Amino acid sequence: MTVILTLVGIRYREGPLRFLGVIMSLSLCVVLAVSFTFVVLARYAATLERTRDIAILRFLGAPSTFVFNILFQEALLLAISGTAMGIAATYGTGWLMMHFASDLAIQETVYGWWPIAGAISVVGGLLGSFVPAWKAVRHDVIQTLSNEE
Repeated sequence: MTVILTLVGIRYREGPLRFLGVIMSLSLCVVLAVSFTFVVLARYAATLERTRDIAILRFLGAPSTFVFNILFQEALLLAISGTAMGIAATYGTGWLMMHFASDLAIQETVYGWWPIAGAISVVGGLLGSFVPAWKAVRHDVIQTLSNEE
């Protein structure tokens, strides 16, 4: 999501392609919504795959806050590392634009967007892990462990 938000810093040259900025901004909004949905689904799938492991932790006496803490820490780590990789990718897109699209667009790195993009990434990751963590904690431990796959 960070790459998407940093692409907002692209400034288009005046001329016959002025409408490109509006189209790009609308496209970025749609892509941001889709990427947030993807984060939620990915966290949900990752948590469901570990339902049995979570049930074992719960059976051994781990409180639900411990399970929530583990899942939230994982989501936070993924969000922070994703933000760092997105910022690094911004320099890659800048290089590509400078060498292949220099007559069409100029990429201005807007450093003020980095904390905003990081905050959106962290909040999105934590919100995306809340519902799966809640469902994993609410599963019946005995029923989960008795289901053989």
